[in-house]
Formats: sequence, structure tokens, C-alpha cells
Amino acid sequence: GKTILRDVNLNVASREKIALMGTSGIGKTTLINLLLKFYKPQGGRILLDGRDLRDIDTDWLRSQMAIVSQETFLFNDTVEKNILYGRPEAGPAEVEEAARRAHIHDDIMKLEQGYKTVVGERGARLSIGQKQRISLARAFLKDPAILILDEPTSALDRRTERNLGLALREIARDRTTILITHRLPLVDLADRVFEFRTRGGRVALV
Repeated sequence: GKTILRDVNLNVASREKIALMGTSGIGKTTLINLLLKFYKPQGGRILLDGRDLRDIDTDWLRSQMAIVSQETFLFNDTVEKNILYGRPEAGPAEVEEAARRAHIHDDIMKLEQGYKTVVGERGARLSIGQKQRISLARAFLKDPAILILDEPTSALDRRTERNLGLALREIARDRTTILITHRLPLVDLADRVFEFRTRGGRVALV
């Protein structure tokens, strides 16, 4: 019922990596929801390669993006099928390669049935770090043009965050990446950093 973002002007180049910082509830995730067309802007425009997002097919748009967020949703199914969610037609070798690039393959092989292990409801049989790396494996398998990292390490301890950082750095290479974070170690991934700040009751991007 109230305006969250106003006078936000931002240009992101192809394959550029940017970080968005700011306090909780200030509008970072709202901006991502606009990019994904979950919300429609009440004013202004969002352009992709010069085309208004409102004129772009929603299914096609989302097929070009992958999201790794703090809330990793896993199905009560096998590790393999949870990774395949990123690209269902992929073969076993491609799934394994994605897992290796996400630094989760060794952990998977230690499970009782490897890639055929059922992870439990919402991934209950896995640690938070393992779930995040399976989410990354999905993104590697999908191979998106645009990668969105929404607080991907916020629920992790510092050691696990450092280990996951290697995989994040690899997946962000050579693709347009938007990183939402309040964790300073991850900011090193970005070419440019923007911060949402409240000024005179309004949110500004600086």
C-alpha cells in the first residue's frame, strides 16, 4: 500500500557483477521481484537489452535467470532430482559436473546412496551449507545469462561461508550477476557496489 522504491536509476552492463547492500526491509528484494516480474512497476521502466520487461514473455525471461537465495527449497526427493530442477532434460554426467562446480559432489558421494539419496522434507537430512551448494548446482546446470544471489550465505557460519564463496565466485564468472548481501566478504565478488539508504523518509540508491 505504500511506495517502497522511488527514483531508482541503475544501469548494469552485460556480464557485470553488482552488489546491492542496505538494511533489512529497505527494498533490495523488492527490486529483484520487479526484475522477475512478480511485481509490475507503478512508474518508470525496467529494460533488458533496450526492451521493456512488460513486453518480454515472462516464461522466457525467467528461463534466462537463476536465483540462489537464503531460503533454499528442496523437494522430498533424491539429490539428483533436486539438482535436475535447474534443467530437467540434463543427463547424469551433467548433473555430476554441476555438483562438482558447486563443490558439493564429495559430500553427495558420502551419502548412503550418493545421488540417489532422498534428502527429506525441505532437505532435512542435509546441512544448511549442503542445501545452499545443491541450490548452486541447480544454477550451474541451468547456466543462466543472469544470476541473482539473494543473501545466499546469511544463514551460514563464517567457515562455511568462505567455502561457499569459492563456488559463488566461479558461478558469477562471465555472467551478469546481481548480489544482495549485508556480508562484507561477499562484496569482493562485485565490480560495483550500491547501497540503499534512507534520506528524508525516502529510499535512495547510492
